Amino acid sequence: MIAGKEISLTIDGKPCKGALGQTILQVAGDNGIEIPTLCYLKNLSPWGGCRMCIVEVQGSPKVVPACSTPATDGSTVITNSERLQGLRRLTLELLFSERNHFCPICPMNKGDCDLQQQAYGFGIDSIRYPYLYPALLVDVSGKYFGLDHNRCILCTRCVRTCDEIEGVHTLDIGNRGVKNQIVVDLNVMFGASTTCTSCGACVAACPTGALFDKSAAFHGPLSRCQQVRTTCTECPVGCGLVVYTKDNRIVDVFGDAESTVSRGHLCRRGRYETWVEPRPRILRPMVRRDGHLVPTSWGDAVHTVKTLISASNHGQNAMLVSPRVTNETMRTLQKIGLRFDHIGMFVADKESALCTSPEFSTDAMKRLDDADGMILLGAQPSREQGVVAAKIRVAVRKRGVKLVILNSRRSDLDAYADISAPIVTLERKFWNRVGEVLGNVKRPVLIYGAAAMTAVGVTILDRLTKVLTSQCNGGEMLAPIQLPTSTNSLALAAGGVEPVEDISTWLGVQPVNFLYVVASDEPDGGARLLKEPHVRAFLEQIDCVVVQASYESALTDVARVVLPSAIWCEKNGSVTNFEGRALPLRAALAPSGEAREDNIVLETVFA
Repeated sequence: MIAGKEISLTIDGKPCKGALGQTILQVAGDNGIEIPTLCYLKNLSPWGGCRMCIVEVQGSPKVVPACSTPATDGSTVITNSERLQGLRRLTLELLFSERNHFCPICPMNKGDCDLQQQAYGFGIDSIRYPYLYPALLVDVSGKYFGLDHNRCILCTRCVRTCDEIEGVHTLDIGNRGVKNQIVVDLNVMFGASTTCTSCGACVAACPTGALFDKSAAFHGPLSRCQQVRTTCTECPVGCGLVVYTKDNRIVDVFGDAESTVSRGHLCRRGRYETWVEPRPRILRPMVRRDGHLVPTSWGDAVHTVKTLISASNHGQNAMLVSPRVTNETMRTLQKIGLRFDHIGMFVADKESALCTSPEFSTDAMKRLDDADGMILLGAQPSREQGVVAAKIRVAVRKRGVKLVILNSRRSDLDAYADISAPIVTLERKFWNRVGEVLGNVKRPVLIYGAAAMTAVGVTILDRLTKVLTSQCNGGEMLAPIQLPTSTNSLALAAGGVEPVEDISTWLGVQPVNFLYVVASDEPDGGARLLKEPHVRAFLEQIDCVVVQASYESALTDVARVVLPSAIWCEKNGSVTNFEGRALPLRAALAPSGEAREDNIVLETVFA
């Protein structure tokens, strides 16, 4: 058989074209024929357990699941008959009778539950079979989501998602027969799991209310919410988001299946931390009077800043910018740059060297899918870029990809690695071992982060190059993937903004009289600046510090003027991810209080 060869078949009397290797369900869908499903989910392996997609194939006395049955050339398929409708209705009735599906008190009621929608479609208003009424646990011990076994239909979509997309296999099916249920790790509560990454992919995959977001429960049916597609700004990957809103508040956040970057997957930071974690917002401009920050009008705040700038003409004026700002804000910085003696971007530890010569890794996510060997050098994807970590886990577990981790902090990825060396030795025995692991690799990918930009990292890179050149069947190392920590740092650096990681040295080179800090929507409000030695002392010596931020923090406590900034879901514009893709930001909410977008604030202040 030749993969991709065109085949012809007849479905419900309609001539259909498909490709060899496609299932009946896929061919039907491509030809506009709808077949009901429950356990099927695109991008997951077919299971065929729910039996809702059963069809009749001419010549076969038995019905077959369309999701897992290959389409064959010349076959005739019936998807809608009295027999099939009766069997599907029977399946639904048995599902309802087996567990405790009380729709009126379910968070997925009123249009969000696939099981409920199927029942409506088949006209089910009563069940002919006795209910079992099992006493099943409701697990709400997890931080962000809960598991109600009473509503579970054992479709295994969550199990397969956890295994095939996030790559941790936290979930599985336990027990036998009627006692079957989803289990976490080795049958523990979610709150006690040692493998769950809290990515929420299982919740997004669940067709009922069995897995539910705790912060979204009963806040309104998603079917009646507004949907806005935007981009996650928690890291440089740039995953697509679908934000559900109602009455100018977020109801829930899911991954965007149409995203060319993440294909609908998210990590904990993008899925939950952006809107579930409580963070005190700055809602009005504030000016310090008599030692206290007091709310004021935008006009008064801007006038105060301009007065302070004029008073500092005899000293150095400097600006520090968060790497989370948009490309539009970067262009505004380029316009007002002459007003400042220095403009710097505060980046993560050891990241300035990474940004000094910014390189975008074109099609990095696709190259991770194609690689047969991965080398992590000084990168922390489990902590900083969760979707990349998921790709690595899946590659090792499902495709047998070789994984070597060098000069990186310990993480869950160590358990999947062939070699994990947080401290790398230069002994020949060690490098011989590296050569053995990578000896048959033909498509290696090097993923390097900020910790690679050190003398040790350069030495390791040199050794790796020699190993790959001499021992990998003559293969050459693919173009490396540069994996920064900060969201838009590469684009800002390419736009001429100086990356700074040692703030105290940067401030101490020349005395600064006026400092303007654009902390934007940094989760900590920019307070991480004060964690560096001597920075607080330098700030206390500066005549005027202006902070433009979304959240209250220790940094705003030392400011003379505080200006409220919009957060991620209130922004329009774009950011550039580590692949060099310009990704759109679309406002899902109106700015809270009197907050404004960063570029608008800067244009107002420095007009």
